[in-house]
Amino acid sequence: MTFDLKTEEGLLSYLTKHLSLDVAPNGVKRLSGGFVNVTWRVGLNAPYHGHTSIILKHAQPHLSSDIDFKIGVERSAYEYQALKIVSANSSLLGSSDIRVSVPEGLHYDVVNNALIMQDVGTMKTLLDYVTAKPPISAEIASLVGSQIGAFIARLHNLGRENKDKDDFKFFSGNIVGRTTADQLYQTIIPNAAKYGIDDPILPIVVKELVEEVMNSEETLIMADLWSGNILLQFDENSTELTRIWLVDWELCKYGPPSLDMGYFLGDCFLVARFQDQLVGTSMRQAYLKSYARNVKEPINYAKATAGIGAHLVMWTDFMKWGNDEEREEFVKKGVEAFHEANEDNRNGEITSILVKEASRT
Repeated sequence: MTFDLKTEEGLLSYLTKHLSLDVAPNGVKRLSGGFVNVTWRVGLNAPYHGHTSIILKHAQPHLSSDIDFKIGVERSAYEYQALKIVSANSSLLGSSDIRVSVPEGLHYDVVNNALIMQDVGTMKTLLDYVTAKPPISAEIASLVGSQIGAFIARLHNLGRENKDKDDFKFFSGNIVGRTTADQLYQTIIPNAAKYGIDDPILPIVVKELVEEVMNSEETLIMADLWSGNILLQFDENSTELTRIWLVDWELCKYGPPSLDMGYFLGDCFLVARFQDQLVGTSMRQAYLKSYARNVKEPINYAKATAGIGAHLVMWTDFMKWGNDEEREEFVKKGVEAFHEANEDNRNGEITSILVKEASRT
């Protein structure tokens, strides 16, 4: 039986009749934000798998802002499995000093494209904090970078060590995760063209990036590691960072670790340039140092540089930070990163930063 989970009436019918949940009066609230899902917070009178507040994500087949940007609804199955894998391996991914967590996956319904997970509470994203006036402190930014760097390095280790196990092999089939990255890479040439940039290296780089993301089986990657998918939880005095939540694992797949590197570090470069230089730089330096200390395989600096370049070209215009001239300058920086990567130039602006900061272990 299918239900219209885009409406409150359909949602209530699904929860009460299909799942037999005891929903609290006025317990349903649609959450704002999100590019591709209809998301609800649901309060319950009786616990469901130990939780009296849950989140239900209903997958849509296209972006909220662009119905022509198609994205398969089966992506929710990969998010559910990712949450289960990370939770099951929490002792390997973390330790007493790691504060990174993911929500607990509670239920997945393939017929209704519904994923139910733990409600971790209402909190701001890292993006909210780095764009606030004033932003988070450099100390908190450094802690976030260090924590995320260690966690992602251990995720990459885990993926490499378990790629022959069935529950890990599952992620190789995330075609949505691969094709979504392909679609994003296809924006590189038109995004550069908006700023009058027509460099012959662009189609070469796009082809290489697409081929790699469509075929790589190197390791398990989060694949959407940007500041909008990182929630920060502070203590009651709003002074101590107690937990970092990584959310939106729909694109999790086997692929190149440089994709995770490019997303997070590219975000750090954007923050440093357009929001707060000290915050962005502190976060980047801490991430690189922590990642290098925890990862078991050498960092491919050329691929990481290309990933950062791709992030800058894809997202600088989208974020609309700064003025046209400043954005053009930064898109050019992304294109220059492609040249650095293509030449494996360790003395290039971005590559030299990566090598220097990752070596401070």
